[in-house]
Amino acid sequence: MNNLKKISIGAVAALALLPAAVLAGTYSPSGTGNGGPSPVQVKKGITLSCTLTATTSSNGTISSTGVPSGTKITGISLTGGLCGAVSFSGFPYDITTLNATDIVINDVRVVGITGNCRGNLRAKLVGGVLQFVHTNTIPSDPPGGTPCSMQGNVATSPSASYTYP
Repeated sequence: MNNLKKISIGAVAALALLPAAVLAGTYSPSGTGNGGPSPVQVKKGITLSCTLTATTSSNGTISSTGVPSGTKITGISLTGGLCGAVSFSGFPYDITTLNATDIVINDVRVVGITGNCRGNLRAKLVGGVLQFVHTNTIPSDPPGGTPCSMQGNVATSPSASYTYP
């Protein structure tokens, strides 16, 4: 019995020494994918109704410990009305996980009609659909202004999913 305890303690100690990459989950599909076109609202002082289209790439992993991650957003565009005046830059954006349904899109950079924003954007990924709500905001850049937010459901194709480590 003492040998079993020693082996168990040794195994736990060995696991603790493994690099953080072990805490990566799996992401499907690997390769490239798309989000949208889907209707969303974007807001920074004013609210615009837009159509969002995005592109993704993945090596089949997603990190729960921070960037870099094996899953990224490689492009986002907004169309409709004044929406073309809102742009995104600084791609790719690493996607990381918080739990079984919550993700973070890291270091999103938005150039908007009423100012700029830069920071992390939280969303849910449920049944292949990214769910954004206005209560999850990206801080104003420079600080002190109104934050940016997005609301709506963006379908992914092929349907995206991940397992949380």
